[in-house]
Amino acid sequence: MTEEQKNRRAELARENGRKSSGPVSPLGKYASSMNAIATGKHVKVHKEIFPECDILYSTDDRESYVRLHQKHLKQYKPHSECEHSVVRQMTCELFDFQRLSEVETLAIQRNLDTVLREHPEVNQAEQLLQGFHRAATEDKTHRFLERKKKGHLNAYNSLQRNLIQLRKNFPMQPPEPIDISADSRMIEPLVPSPEVVEEMLGMADQAKNEPEFELPAYVLNLLENVQLMAIVAPGYEGEELLARFGRRKVPIAA
Repeated sequence: MTEEQKNRRAELARENGRKSSGPVSPLGKYASSMNAIATGKHVKVHKEIFPECDILYSTDDRESYVRLHQKHLKQYKPHSECEHSVVRQMTCELFDFQRLSEVETLAIQRNLDTVLREHPEVNQAEQLLQGFHRAATEDKTHRFLERKKKGHLNAYNSLQRNLIQLRKNFPMQPPEPIDISADSRMIEPLVPSPEVVEEMLGMADQAKNEPEFELPAYVLNLLENVQLMAIVAPGYEGEELLARFGRRKVPIAA
């Protein structure tokens, strides 16, 4: 392409961009609205369903977090919303510590399983020795996990001291009622609107009828989410699509 053609194409692209009014379909609006919370820095769009401190990943057990938060509420009994914010942050730090501990355990367990598969004849003590020896070769990963765990424990202890100092210097008498509805709603899955679900399932049906149709990843994510599908489309058959697009392993015949 000549320089003039490149400039003309760029100008046309800018003109088309200025004409854009944003997404118009329910699915486009839903996908666009989720952009605001991709990094956790701009949660205004969905602030009504998030507490002020949310550290959960999509793979986390939200019920475990809420149970841990309820234990902290029972233990520390915050007397104000300010104290509750500190208690919530303590819950987050301890939950993060527990998550990292699980990851570290999984890393070592994989090494132990590898040793057992390669040397099924070794005794348990030898299996542990070889497993930990292999873990030591991944020292960078384990040092990273230990450093992160130590940081979360230090933060937890610091917040605990801050809570004690806050209660001592600024007592709330009588204690004000605490609103925990945002934390409790974290158990509830984020459910797309019926219009969005209808459009997604429409694409899934199109993929069933047209083998060459490339099903978007977000539709596959919906079909893969058993809990969410039970709410928005109970009984929908999507196993064949999940197997076709590599989200399910096809069972091997006996």
